[in-house]
Amino acid sequence: MKKGHYSLIAIVLALFLVSQNHLKHSFGDSIFKTIGFSPWTNEGNLGLHLPVIIGIILFIIGFIGAARYYRSRCPKISSRLVIGCIAFFLVFPFITEGVMFLVKYNSNGIDSIDISSGKCSFKSEENIVTADCSFTLFNYGEVNKIAINPILPNYLDDADIEFERIVIPLDKHRRMTFGFPFKGMQRNGSGFTGSIQEVGFEVVVNN
Repeated sequence: MKKGHYSLIAIVLALFLVSQNHLKHSFGDSIFKTIGFSPWTNEGNLGLHLPVIIGIILFIIGFIGAARYYRSRCPKISSRLVIGCIAFFLVFPFITEGVMFLVKYNSNGIDSIDISSGKCSFKSEENIVTADCSFTLFNYGEVNKIAINPILPNYLDDADIEFERIVIPLDKHRRMTFGFPFKGMQRNGSGFTGSIQEVGFEVVVNN
């Protein structure tokens, strides 16, 4: 294999390590977890993010190597590599979404559901909390309805708020965007307010 080919392979590997899928999750994290390694140097997603570091190093090595090797044949190789990388980042989320709909087309359990872009704003009256939440839901398979409630991040565990589940009917094999108010009770203190991006959700399938 020619040296220029190794450079292109390094660029491709780098793109996979630093790209995001349709759920806005790091694809590099998925690769590391699949082979049994933590993508972070410390527990709790803290420390150095190894997929990004390795990806950047591979990209620099690959880009410089490819530019040097192919410049005599293609003087515009650098700009074409940049355009190609940008196109990859734009297209890759659509590819991962399409693959998931294809692979899980006949699923009818919890593995048929993914949620992304969850965010909530909170207001309260004494210890009664209302969360106005929006999120994007992917029903890859044949789930008809789910019960769902928001979950606060770990750093807000002290508030001890439990939200009631609501039942949502779903269309099969669709991506859907929802917005719902959720009612909850704050067991520790009162007056919980504010907005949170990237809220988690607990989902129960009710077929």
